[in-house]
Parts: sequence; C-alpha cells; structure tokens
Amino acid sequence: MDVPTLWKRAARAVLAGLVLVTAWMGWQASQLEFNYDFEQFFPTNHPETQFYRDFRDQFGSDNDFLIVGFEGDSLSQALLAEVDGHVQALRDLPAVESVQSPTQFDLPVRDPLSGMAFQRPLLDWADAEQLEKDLARLRARDDVMGNLISPSGRAVALTLQHAQGLSKAGCDSLADAVLAWKAKAEQGSVDVKGIHVAGRAVAQDYYVGVMEREVTWFVGVGIVLLIAFLWFAFRTAWGVMVPLAVVLVSGLWTLGIMVATGKAVDVMTVVLPTILFVVGISDVVHVLTRYYDERRSDVSHRDAMLRAFREVGLATFLTSVTTALGFLTLLTSSIGPIHDFGLYAAVGVGVAYVLAFTLLPAVMVLAPPPAVSRQGTGVFWNHTLLRMLRWTLQHKLALAGLWVLVAGASTALSTQLRVDNKLIEDLREDDPFRQEFVFFEREFAGVRPFELSVTMPEEVQRADMLMALDALEGHLREEYQVGAILGPATAVKMAHRGYMGDREDQYRVPQSTGTLKRILKLMERSGQWSAMVANDGKQVRVLGKVEDVGSQALALRNDALDAWCKQNMPEGTEWHVTGTAHLVDVNNASLASDMVGGLGLALAAVALLAGLLFRSGVMVLICLVTNVLPLAMIGAMMVMLGLDLKVTSGIIFTVAFGIAVDDTIHFLSKLRLQLAQGKSLAWAVKRSFLSTGKAIIVTSLILCGGFLTLTSSSFLGTFHIGLLISLTLLFAVLADLTFLPWLVLRWFKPKK
Repeated sequence: MDVPTLWKRAARAVLAGLVLVTAWMGWQASQLEFNYDFEQFFPTNHPETQFYRDFRDQFGSDNDFLIVGFEGDSLSQALLAEVDGHVQALRDLPAVESVQSPTQFDLPVRDPLSGMAFQRPLLDWADAEQLEKDLARLRARDDVMGNLISPSGRAVALTLQHAQGLSKAGCDSLADAVLAWKAKAEQGSVDVKGIHVAGRAVAQDYYVGVMEREVTWFVGVGIVLLIAFLWFAFRTAWGVMVPLAVVLVSGLWTLGIMVATGKAVDVMTVVLPTILFVVGISDVVHVLTRYYDERRSDVSHRDAMLRAFREVGLATFLTSVTTALGFLTLLTSSIGPIHDFGLYAAVGVGVAYVLAFTLLPAVMVLAPPPAVSRQGTGVFWNHTLLRMLRWTLQHKLALAGLWVLVAGASTALSTQLRVDNKLIEDLREDDPFRQEFVFFEREFAGVRPFELSVTMPEEVQRADMLMALDALEGHLREEYQVGAILGPATAVKMAHRGYMGDREDQYRVPQSTGTLKRILKLMERSGQWSAMVANDGKQVRVLGKVEDVGSQALALRNDALDAWCKQNMPEGTEWHVTGTAHLVDVNNASLASDMVGGLGLALAAVALLAGLLFRSGVMVLICLVTNVLPLAMIGAMMVMLGLDLKVTSGIIFTVAFGIAVDDTIHFLSKLRLQLAQGKSLAWAVKRSFLSTGKAIIVTSLILCGGFLTLTSSSFLGTFHIGLLISLTLLFAVLADLTFLPWLVLRWFKPKK
C-alpha cells in the first residue's frame, strides 16, 4: 500500500520547519567559542570559595603570574648575560607589570657602622670571581634557592607578574606574545640549553588549542565510525544516510543551543559531540532495525513504519529518559563544568529523541523505500542470535556462577577506589606542556601555589606575632615541604639581614624592639608589609609553592598542620589553607559523595520505570542487578589500573549507567509486549532476544567505538572517560546477552 498523501503533506511541513530551525542552529553553532577557565572548577556556593575570594580581594590572586625558566650547563657568566638580555623584552609583553630576575635583583643593605644604605646586586655576574662567591653564599638562602636559582645550579627563573584578573582575551594576547618571544629566543640562544614557560595564561591558551583540535578530530572520526557501523548493520546507502542525517542535525542543534545560552566549549564539554553522536544514534538504529525486520516479512513500507514506531516508541522514550536522567544527575555536582556537561548532554539526548520521531519519519515517508531482501544479513542475524541464546541457556548455571563470582570480586575491589587529584595529571607523560611543569617541579619549588591565611588575636603584639609566624613558616618549610616561602616573618628576617650589613647570622627576627620598629617602618614605606599583612594588622598571608603530590597527600599535610597550629600558635589564632589549587582539592573531597548521590538518583529512576512497566519488584531487581554489575566491574578495573577518582573520571559511573541501561529496557519492553499478547515466558524471552538482539549489539558497538575515539585525546581525563565507559558498555551488553535471559526465566513469574 502506498504512503497516504496526507502523510506526505505532513512530512513536507515538518521538514520545512526543521530546515528553518537547523539553519538558525547552524548560524548559532558557527559562533561557538572555546574556553578553559581554571576558576570554573571552584565549588560554587561553598564557604571555601567565598573565603578565597575575600582573601584574594585583600591580598591579590596567587595565580596571576608566569614563570620563565632558563636552563644551561651551569650558571656561567655567559648564561646569566644571555638571560639578562631578555629581561626588557619580557617587561614589554602585554599586561606584564613587573619582571623579577636574579640578574637584576638588588638587595637593600645598610652599613652598620656608617648607617648608610645602598643596593647590593644579588649576583655580581659581571665579575667571574665575585659570581662564584655570590653563588656559594646564596646556596644557604632558602629564599633564593628553589625560587630564583635552582638548587642544582643549572637554571634560573624569572617571575612575570601580570595584571590581576586578566580576561581570556588578555591571557590569549599574553600567551601568544610570550610564546612568540620564546620561539625567537630559542633560535638565537647559545649558552641557554632550554627555555621553559608556565603559568595560567599559557596553560589556558594551550588547553583551548588542544580542545579546538580535538573537537574537529572527534567529529570527523565519529562520522567515519558511524558510517562503518551503519553499513555493517544495514548494508544499504539508505540505512547509512538517513540515521547519519538525524544524528548530525541533533549534534548541530545541541551546539546551537549551547551558543544561544552563552555556553562555550570547555575541557568537559569537548567530548559532547562524540557522546551525542553515539548516544543519539541508538533510537534510530532500534527503529530502523524493527522496520527492516518487518519489511523482510513482506510487510508494506507504510505498515512497517507504523509497526516500527509503535513497538519501539515506548522503549526509545524510556531509554532517552534514563540516559538524560543519567546526565541530569550531574546537576547535583558543585563543579560548574560538570554541572554544565550534564545539562547540555541531557538537552542533546532530548534533541536526538525529538528528531528521531520527526526528521526520521519525515524522511522515511518522502524518500523512496529501500530495497530489502529476505536473505542476507537478516537471516545471518537471526541464526547467530538463536545459536547465542541456545548456548547461553545450555550453560546457564556456569554463566550464572561466573557472574556471581565476578560480582563479588568486583565489589570487593571497588571498595579500594579512592579520590585523588594532581593539577597536571590530566596531561600525558610525553605531553610537551606537561614537560614544562616537570622542569619547574624538578629544578625549583614547583608551580603549585600554596597560600595560608593566619589571623592573630587582638591582644598579641607584633613582636610576639612575628615569633609565632617564624615558627609556623619554619614548620611549613620543614614538614609541609613548602618552597619559596614568603611570609611576614621571612620578610622581616630578610630585611633584618640587610639592615645588619647582609650578615647571614642576622637572618632572624630582631630581638631589639627598637630595631624591629625601624625595620617595620622601612617595610611599610616600601609596600612590603601591606602585601602580606591586612589593614587590621592581624590577618597575614603566607605563600609559597609545593610539589604537586596529589590531594590525598596534601590533605594529610593539612591535618598535620592543624595539629601543629593547635599546639604551638597563640590561643585564639585562626589559620586557613586557601588558594586556587586548594579549591580544586576541595572539589575532589566531595566528589565521592556527589557521585554516590547522582548514581542513587539514576538507580531510583530506573527502578521506577521498571516498576511501572512490569508492576513487579522482582523485575526491578533484575533490571538493577544487570546494570549495577558492570559498574562494579569498572570500579574494579580502575583499582587494578591504579586510577583514582577525580573531577573528570567522577562522571563515568552515572553517565555509563544511564547509557548501559538502555539495552535492558529495550529487551524488557519487547518482553512486555510479547507477554501482553499471551505468549509464554520462554517464547517471549526468545522473541525478545531475537528481535532486540541485533539492535543491542549494533548500538553497543557504535557506542563502544565512539567512546574509544576519546582515547586519542591529549587529556588523560578524556582518555579515561572513553576507555572506561567503553568497557562499561561492553560489560553491560555481555550481561544483557548472557545473564539477563537466565535471570528473567529463573526468577520472573508473570501474571497470566
């Protein structure tokens, strides 16, 4: 029977509307921007975030700088002369306010006899003999070694302070300028063996560049994979082009919605196009698989469409709901990029569902129906699936025992999963930008900022405050392993040493009240005191750098610091570790609870849907067990691979569950239809397995293949998302094909 004329008119109207919307979405998507704002990962509405912002308003940011490292064979005159020749060029870079270089760093020194003050160079590198003496003298100064000069004696570091709160455009301009300078400087270098640059501006520029390249790569590879899998499934150009059109339009719409709502692509949403491609194709594959099965049974084009959309419609709606809910559970996260990722991924799933039931039927109505043979792939799939079901049921006890054993072992291993994070851990070991960080970790005190706020009681005098801070800064240096420390006590000791003729034995807080007053007065005039002490004179800032050892290790150091301060600081003193890096650690501390909460919501939603479908608590348990098992397995895999939970990998469980449960819902929905027709349970399981098996396998292959493309990412977080979700989906399809049928036959007792 031909397609009715009314259908064709409706299809043309739908296509016309979709074309207009797609054109507008395409225009929006053309304005897509990329952004990597480190502060987006701060926990929103969190007391730690508010404390840091108030602290930053008082003392300034700890992240508005660049470090330029010059590496050579030794700190020779030639090396230092070459370094000094670049200082002015670095000062001229956009937004740079000051450059601190060991070649131009002068120490204020007072002659104790005459009382005259003068400036003494830190390194007298113009005189070879004096340079050797200066280097020997400075090896005992921890305020210089590890900060301006590397303890190995092979490198020096220049600190470039730039404008605070620099915008993305300002960071881009500064990054482009400093990288252009670096390329030119390396070409003309003779004694400098390497130049290294690190800091927020260049990090943001690098991350954004990688994201732009990877989005293009992921989209291209995703399209190629979709074409390959669709051809494998349907073996017709029609079966490839129609689903591909639907999924490409859904991806375009989602990007258009992101731009229209002011969202730029960040390190989390960079994987969104790939996810939408592979997730959005699922509904189309299930509809077309059912359509082709009907056509092979000599059903007309019109009736085949009706039956396909009628039978698969409810299941695809439910799977879209569960997948979207899996993403929406990420809205419980306090981390902005994860929150946005969950929101826009859920929007993309909804868009894909709408287009699967508007664009797809419109194209099917207007396009010439494909030629379908009763032989070939359809017969192959039926025979293959039938043999698979027979083998599964023949070995049901062995398979059930194996799954129970795997479940127990996986659950035991999963309990060892821990939350940890390092700032540069998201980059591969051989990544050139990570090597820049490694250089500063190896040669200097590192690049991870450390900040501590200390507030003394009103009754504590300045002298007593400085003595207490001196002990605290010593503890931080020795026990917490903070390098390049700068706090009020350290600054006073440096000033006292210079005031007493730059004598090393005078590097201490002065005992004389008069001397201390004079030194503090000099520091207030120069602005040194106000940079570390608030206007009230009680809140102070202690800053430095620590090795990026991970949030777990630093949490232990913070606990030890709390214990030390309680025992040694004056009563009533308040102390608070803060800073940009600390806020990222705060995020990770709440990651496990956020993940459990989100996963609990997803489980509750799936249990509700299964309960509404079958009105059976047993079927709810069967559905949950089948899909929680792959999550336990992936947790065990993470433990065996030595992977920790962090901001990026924390989304894997809820997202994977929302996607993996789709196959179970398709199987159970078909089972429900068969039982409603009066079929026996055994017959219903067989027909459901044969009817949905092909679509389950094909969509799982598409999903696994699509997510595996993410393993080519330069970001290890994206790599692990691709690898672990692919493994989860693989485990899920194995459970659906070898465990689910036995569970249904063994435990489900349908009402007659």
